[in-house]
Amino acid sequence: MAGRSMTGYLLLTMLKTMALMLNLRPSLNKRLMSEDGWINLCVGIRTDTGSAEAAISFHEGRAQTHSTIPPQADVVLIFDSDHSLRELLGATPMEQIWMVLKGRLRVEGNQSYLNLFFFLMSTLLYKGQVRQLEREQAKRMEGYRADRPESNAETRAEMGRRGNQRMQAKAVDPGVKFLSDPYLSSWALGDFPRLQEFLDVHFTHRAEVCAERPRIMTQWFRRNGFEEDCSGNPWVPELRQSHALHHYLATREPLVAEGSRLAGTTTSKPVGVLVFPDSHGTMLWGELNTVSHRAHNPYTISDETRDTLHHDVYPFWAERNFKEWVRAEYGNPLCQRLDERFALYFTWKQAALSHTIADFPKLLSLGTLGLIAEIEGAILETETGSAEAHTLSAMIICLKGMEAYADNLSMKADAMASATSDDGRRRELMAMAAACARVPKEPAETLYEALQAIWIGWICLHMENTNAGLSIGRLDQWLQPYFEKDLEGICSEGDREAYIYSVIDLCGDFFMRCTDHLPLTPDIANYIFGGSSSDQAITLGGVTPEGEDAVCDMTYILLKVTELLSIRDPNVNARVHPEVHSETYVKRLCEVNLLTAATPSMHNDKAISDSLSQYGWDPAHINDWSATGCVEPTLSGRHIGHTNFQMLNMVAAFEMALNNGVHPLLGSRIGPETGLIEEGAFPTFDHFFEAFTTQFAFLVDQSVAYNNMLGLAHQKIRPTPLLSSLIDGCIGAGQDVTHGGAVYNSSGAACIGLADVTDSLMAIKTLIYDEEKIDFQTLKRAVDADFEGYGRVLSLVSRHVPLFGSGRAESVAMANRVTDFAHRCYTGHTNYRGGHYTAGFWSMSNHVAYGTLSGALPSGRRAGKPFTPGLTPTPHASESLLDNIRDVAGLNTKNLSNNIAFNVRVVPKPGEAPPDIVATMHAYVRTYFQLGGMQMQMNVVTSEMLKDAQAHPEHYRNLLVRISGYNAYFVTLNPDMQQELIERAEYGL
Repeated sequence: MAGRSMTGYLLLTMLKTMALMLNLRPSLNKRLMSEDGWINLCVGIRTDTGSAEAAISFHEGRAQTHSTIPPQADVVLIFDSDHSLRELLGATPMEQIWMVLKGRLRVEGNQSYLNLFFFLMSTLLYKGQVRQLEREQAKRMEGYRADRPESNAETRAEMGRRGNQRMQAKAVDPGVKFLSDPYLSSWALGDFPRLQEFLDVHFTHRAEVCAERPRIMTQWFRRNGFEEDCSGNPWVPELRQSHALHHYLATREPLVAEGSRLAGTTTSKPVGVLVFPDSHGTMLWGELNTVSHRAHNPYTISDETRDTLHHDVYPFWAERNFKEWVRAEYGNPLCQRLDERFALYFTWKQAALSHTIADFPKLLSLGTLGLIAEIEGAILETETGSAEAHTLSAMIICLKGMEAYADNLSMKADAMASATSDDGRRRELMAMAAACARVPKEPAETLYEALQAIWIGWICLHMENTNAGLSIGRLDQWLQPYFEKDLEGICSEGDREAYIYSVIDLCGDFFMRCTDHLPLTPDIANYIFGGSSSDQAITLGGVTPEGEDAVCDMTYILLKVTELLSIRDPNVNARVHPEVHSETYVKRLCEVNLLTAATPSMHNDKAISDSLSQYGWDPAHINDWSATGCVEPTLSGRHIGHTNFQMLNMVAAFEMALNNGVHPLLGSRIGPETGLIEEGAFPTFDHFFEAFTTQFAFLVDQSVAYNNMLGLAHQKIRPTPLLSSLIDGCIGAGQDVTHGGAVYNSSGAACIGLADVTDSLMAIKTLIYDEEKIDFQTLKRAVDADFEGYGRVLSLVSRHVPLFGSGRAESVAMANRVTDFAHRCYTGHTNYRGGHYTAGFWSMSNHVAYGTLSGALPSGRRAGKPFTPGLTPTPHASESLLDNIRDVAGLNTKNLSNNIAFNVRVVPKPGEAPPDIVATMHAYVRTYFQLGGMQMQMNVVTSEMLKDAQAHPEHYRNLLVRISGYNAYFVTLNPDMQQELIERAEYGL
């Protein structure tokens, strides 16, 4: 080891001080105790050069320091320099993780224990960390308001003015039977006081971390065993999970949200944050002291919850989670270590399998009793004691847990009805009690019962599996039969009008119930997935399984709810078939998009179907697809596609090709050696393209390997028998979805940076090989220098390179070449459930985070700047939106089977009438879909409005923006994401 530096001595002194305080102060020492006894672990810290090295261990309540790192250390923090190590000592939790992202700190070993160590540090440095967080936030807001001391009243009023002239229409869609004006233009939000109250709670009530689920579940596992049962026999994971879920559903507190017509809540809080410690929940461990003080999306957390998580929950799961199972089982494999560097790819299965759509029509038509009868029949066909019999029995146990929860809700609503003096509320509660006594146990008979059954099922599914991308599906199709049946018994026009009003109110209530929970996101997620909610996708419109027009009354009712509420989640998606759907329907989609500024997302049914047909799937099932999570297609109720298995940074592969397998940020060779530019390794463009695809394939191989390992971890740690009971194929096969029981199995990737990679490849091909205006070595030096001192090179790039989105055929051909390789590369792999992999090109908000972690590119993009969202062309590709539309529509949809996110920001002319704006939006959408475009989402908001919201967020709490595949409230985003939205291209209407 090199000689110890002054930083090394400082480190050792700091750890000795930490040990002394933990040993001598009882209030701190108790932080080392859990419900299972003392927390024992060893944390090592060192620099790459060896200038500093020390460790601290905790054993049986005593802390001890070590001048060298013991071999048995549970986690080791490795810093790139003394400077980085010194920064850690005064860093906030966010800054600590940011050091990992920036490659200044890498971690080897148990990530849960890393977060525990950060928590212990935070306990000692709490006051200083809070002051630092508050100073940073105050400084940021001072900067914004220095530029804009006064908010622009005209800009603030813009969104309100859009709703002053609502459009009307006559019913022309064959499935619309009861709405004379399908746009329902006579009603505004002010007509629905219940929904207004819900919205006020939504925007003013800070989310609170809820310990109910992890506390009750952890206590059950502690009593009944996890690896083994009470008798010492190995648990069958499906049975273990089903018994635990049944216990939780039967014993959790049944609640009814204030004023709601639907019984049940996701958490015990008005707006609760769900904690899943067996997946990613321990990531919040390091922030338990500071999460209420962070600048973006802070959570309330009570002292009781903090203590429960720290002492009771997290220690039990520190080694019983997906990531640590893989680490132990596979010896900390390379694929996992690369994922933990963040800059290359992020594998979602460490947090969730959730991205799918349960068979809600089956739950509604059979009820749990009918499902149980079907499963019992299947058990008779299996061998007693077999894996299939165990799995089927687990499904029944879960369904009985759902019944128990519904019964408890019925009793709760009945008790509340007896206690209230409000006659109107008593009637609502009595109807609620009666509904919960019937559904979801019995088949639903009315629309109200159908929504109540779906909501109870939805809660229970989220109690089993992480609330990340689990989606609702074709809600208009699920509800339309009940809507029609209800109206058959209503004759007078006045009563029918009142019923339709009641349905809008009820569906709005359902939407707002979906906002009663948030996913657990550590502060770093505010930069990687900033502003994202649970992404509960609802899909409207489209065609029937037979290919006929599926637009119906409930389609328009749910669009009305979307317009009235203008909330980020549920994530509303609309299917449009350019050869089937009416102008009335598509114009209504555009009007709702205008009124909300950002939703719904629109998808081309024909393009999606063409893309999915290559897999040999049943055409009727393809026609029944729904969007999952963000934009990804899933065959409703029969498909486990885990459509967000990973988010891969294609630019990282490109940078590795530029640097012979070395990633510049990480500073070491990650991929294979593919040649040095400085040594003339690429005599032709095809040689360089091969280097890029070699690095790309390496990252795909590694991420797929990690996904498959994590999939096996799900089989052992958290199979999902309740979800399996509602996915077609699982009952017949007697298999859990984690084992491949679904009819269709696949895994979907999001490939990030397509436009940036395409433009960079075009720059190399055009300037170096086609026109020979520059040599590769010079371009490489310019890129390495972030173009500082290379103004001529930057000028060549800006003037001579045909960019994707510019309307030039050669750039579209290059994008197709990249997407074709990605498609072939992914489909060449088989997942752990026996299905194939698919490629998509959307980005949540990773295009900002990955951009921050990437250097300059040959396209002229500067270091640290965001990539374009999804596959959207760069803002300066063309001044014409039609060029963008033609190029994106020119992509081969066979290569995009996990869908795309094409973001378009359009700005109406001042004073332009809404019908004229909608007509122009409609023309763009129709043109794009007729050209074969797959998906489009519009942000109808100006940069001026976004800048005003940045400086005066108090006036824009509900300003909705489309990130890439999901919606967010602009004011909740981190500054980098806000700036990326501001800098997007604006196209006039």
